[in-house]
Amino acid sequence: MKILDINEKLGEVSVQIENLNDLWTLYNIIAENDKVAARTQRRIVLKEGSKGERKPMYLKINVEDFSFHEFSNRLRIKGTILEGPDDFVSFGTHHTLNIEIGQKLVIIKEKWLKNEIKRLSEPSKFEVNFNMIIVAIETGLATISLTTNFSHKRIATIKRNIPGKRYEQTHRNKAYQDFFAEVDKILGENLKINDINLIVLCGPGSVKEHFLTYLKEKAKVPYQNKIQTFHASSGTESGIIEILKSKKLAKIKSNVKILQESQNIEDIFTLFDKNPDLVAIGFDEIDIASENGAVKELFLVDTLIRGAKKNQKLRIERIISNVEKSQGVIHIMSSEHPTGQRIEDLGSLVAILRYKY
Repeated sequence: MKILDINEKLGEVSVQIENLNDLWTLYNIIAENDKVAARTQRRIVLKEGSKGERKPMYLKINVEDFSFHEFSNRLRIKGTILEGPDDFVSFGTHHTLNIEIGQKLVIIKEKWLKNEIKRLSEPSKFEVNFNMIIVAIETGLATISLTTNFSHKRIATIKRNIPGKRYEQTHRNKAYQDFFAEVDKILGENLKINDINLIVLCGPGSVKEHFLTYLKEKAKVPYQNKIQTFHASSGTESGIIEILKSKKLAKIKSNVKILQESQNIEDIFTLFDKNPDLVAIGFDEIDIASENGAVKELFLVDTLIRGAKKNQKLRIERIISNVEKSQGVIHIMSSEHPTGQRIEDLGSLVAILRYKY
């Protein structure tokens, strides 16, 4: 994100969006009752009975709600109009700003926190736009998910009866072909609407290899170079979560946020088993640890920041500031990911400590 101007007196920060990570950062910084100004389009009805026409204009709104839409590359900010062209808008009416990559906007806050300004200016160390499909597959069962740097969702679960070995091989082969064709159909549909960087086939036994052979020889898919195979214990969602934790996968894509976060979570739980004194959980423990310079890594879920009340924001600011002073690393994790959900289960705030204090 490019910071164009900071007016501390007015509490205004002007920025230009450069990539999807910037939109996600803004999603976690903009809060209710902030003011946002940007160029937009609004439908204006000039003649009674007509549908009206969309006119470009510059509007400032008071923020009421906001949502991140990663697959359409936009941040939607809804609120009431405070400023705009008198001829075309009624102040106090609602409008939604669709903020996209390349756009400029001004954010006005009553008080900017130091970590908010820092997060606006810091470039992301992760691959900007990473989309991965994981297919966990075993005999007659396939679970398919779409995982990105910002979210994880199950696309489909496919169940088909595959005759046992006592049946004729032709019947078994036909059942497998129909099963594979259905999984391939789901893959193809998602490849049409999403720019997929990696396809992971995983599961127990040899079914994943047979499916890969089907894709190469029968379906003759054009995306073979994007496919990697891994062992997993099942063709269920748990097999997919197992793969997200895989060190082997993290090494292949070392700059992908979700894969690095998955490894970090495993490190927390391993440390918790071996040396629980080096793991702090919750505001009270971590507040004291940060004041003592003991926090090596801080993990917090985005929902803890987004929409937080003033007192909680100030407390988070103090903890983050203390961690940064002691050269600690801060991880802000998406609640839409299994990794963020595991931190949420621990109270949304977890720290790995350098030493017992």
